[in-house]
Amino acid sequence: MRIADDLVRSRLELPLGDWRTVDGLRDSAVLAILVERGGEDFLVFNRRRDDLPYHAGQICFPGGARDGTEDATDCAVRETCEEMGLSPSHLALLGRMPDRVSIAGFLVVPFVARLVGTPDFRAAADEVAEVFEVPVKLFLDGARWGYTETTHKRARFSKVPRFDFDETHRIWGLTGIILRDFVTQVMGFAP
Repeated sequence: MRIADDLVRSRLELPLGDWRTVDGLRDSAVLAILVERGGEDFLVFNRRRDDLPYHAGQICFPGGARDGTEDATDCAVRETCEEMGLSPSHLALLGRMPDRVSIAGFLVVPFVARLVGTPDFRAAADEVAEVFEVPVKLFLDGARWGYTETTHKRARFSKVPRFDFDETHRIWGLTGIILRDFVTQVMGFAP
């Protein structure tokens, strides 16, 4: 399954870099990267190293916290390039999804980008344990979706979406919320 870039653009906000800062939360930004392999689209995910002090072993979209006065698009691209070993010229921003709040105290701006060319990912060994890709057609399989109960005081939902790619790759939490936003807005499927 291939998702046309024009379709993504038409269903999302423009990829503007304005921060919608909220008192008490730190600004951050992530990229949901579409990559075409053999005529089929995939989304790219990272699995964080198991020995990190925060979110160890969790699956996420590449990205991170705001640095100085950079705007949200610059933050998402910089962090992604650092984590994935890419050049900014390898990324074409397509749109912006709704901002989301993490239980770690971040206001996260999620963008969708298309990987340009065929660069190899060179994961930052100090942060990323694994880079993997999921075929977007699998996101239309309702049997792979479920919800996990949460009672965390910062959680804005009582049930958090999760997607089971395989036995060792469960996408949930904030990444699950952003993934559900992508699937609902871009693919027109409500898991």
